[in-house]
Amino acid sequence: MIAAPRWLVVSLGVAAVVAGASGAAARRARPSPHVAMPSGGIELHVPHAAGSIALDGDMDDVGWLTKSARTGQFVTNTGADARPYSDARLVWGDGHLYVAVYAADQDIQSTFTEGDSPLWLEDAFRLTFTDGSFERTIDVSPLGVVTDAERPLGGAFDYAWASGTHVSRELDGTPNDARDDDEEWLLEMAIPLEALGLEGQPGERIAFTVRRCDTPKHAARVCAGWNGAVGGTLVLD
Repeated sequence: MIAAPRWLVVSLGVAAVVAGASGAAARRARPSPHVAMPSGGIELHVPHAAGSIALDGDMDDVGWLTKSARTGQFVTNTGADARPYSDARLVWGDGHLYVAVYAADQDIQSTFTEGDSPLWLEDAFRLTFTDGSFERTIDVSPLGVVTDAERPLGGAFDYAWASGTHVSRELDGTPNDARDDDEEWLLEMAIPLEALGLEGQPGERIAFTVRRCDTPKHAARVCAGWNGAVGGTLVLD
């Protein structure tokens, strides 16, 4: 039986690690922070982190415990609770959007080790941000590998674009070994707000989806997400 979700946490101080990449990651015109973006009809209000978050594998830091946005359990396109279980939490601050994703998983499959690999063929989360002009996607694997791309709406994806996302991981299981039962994996992401076309101001909004695909043992592949495939709108509080 899958244990209750545990959370790996990431330090807000990781901003210093990724700050150098963030400046080159976004050169697009930014929308007004108060202009509503396309959404699936629901909003997820993301609080500013109230304190530090230590990279120690526990969700006992002030920055997470005080308040965070929570997607709740991912659901399929029909609205049914997805199995295996997945969810996400978000806060922002220090120029970054911090996203923690949790995945119950009895058979972790993750063989790609190079960035911009087709991670969507195996176990992975996909985060999609749309600001009305550009769509930006960030795929992340259990191993913490990142594939990111952007495109003008209706155009082709450019995989040369780099979001500057920093990832920390924790695995409870043996990837790519179906002989035993795994349990879960957790990822912490620090995404430069500038890379998403945001300035880090309360009231800014951006359309957002987060989905996870997984192939359980002896079962068909399952994809599910926050509000199914529709997602909604992130609002920085």
